[in-house]
Amino acid sequence: MSAENSPREIMTLTELANYLKVAEKTVVRMAREGKIPGTKVASQWRFMRSMVDQWLENRMQHVHTDNMFELLKMAPEVVPVSRLVSPELMIFDIKAGTVPDVLEQLVQPLESGGLVDDAKKYLQLLIDRENLHSTAIAPSVAIPHARTPADSTLRQSALVVGICKEGTDFGADDHQETQVFILICSEDDMVHLRLLAKISKLLSRPKVIDRLKQCENSEQVIGLLAETEWKLALKSAGE
Repeated sequence: MSAENSPREIMTLTELANYLKVAEKTVVRMAREGKIPGTKVASQWRFMRSMVDQWLENRMQHVHTDNMFELLKMAPEVVPVSRLVSPELMIFDIKAGTVPDVLEQLVQPLESGGLVDDAKKYLQLLIDRENLHSTAIAPSVAIPHARTPADSTLRQSALVVGICKEGTDFGADDHQETQVFILICSEDDMVHLRLLAKISKLLSRPKVIDRLKQCENSEQVIGLLAETEWKLALKSAGE
């Protein structure tokens, strides 16, 4: 059976609704209005996954980054992490120090960019979370975040990427130094959980962490994330 005729490529109305995380009636309305690529076969709607993915990609090209996080609430599967990171929120010279020292460096671009109302309060929330249990995961990565996103004083969701080339003690269970930091900044519990799941899945890919350690600019980080997400998509399509 060819790929274009396989069950995974051709989706039913129910499958597409589940894929997009919207109601079936919404998909029908959009298909009837020509807002989403689809066709009727024997009075039943059918959709090609590749065409739908292209349609989504085209739509997301025109979505401001600020709104991409909102899209996570509706269709988390179609929002790539590579579209959620921005050059102004990446730090490639994190200085080794105490946990509060490192967290303060990660919060700094949020404060400079006006993305947080009370930087000191947000910093304390991050420190309090680390005091409960380190967010450092093996190997060499930490994913700091506030325990209660609703209290974060953030003006919008964001991701901060920090690289500490020399490594620093961030309280990892394996006692290894941490070099890569991905700060999840969200005032919404659902967005927070979906970001955490997406990032954890990306970091589970072989050699991704090692390559992140070597990144020296935003283009390299975004390119690596996009490449990794593409490989995950191809693997998922082949299962």
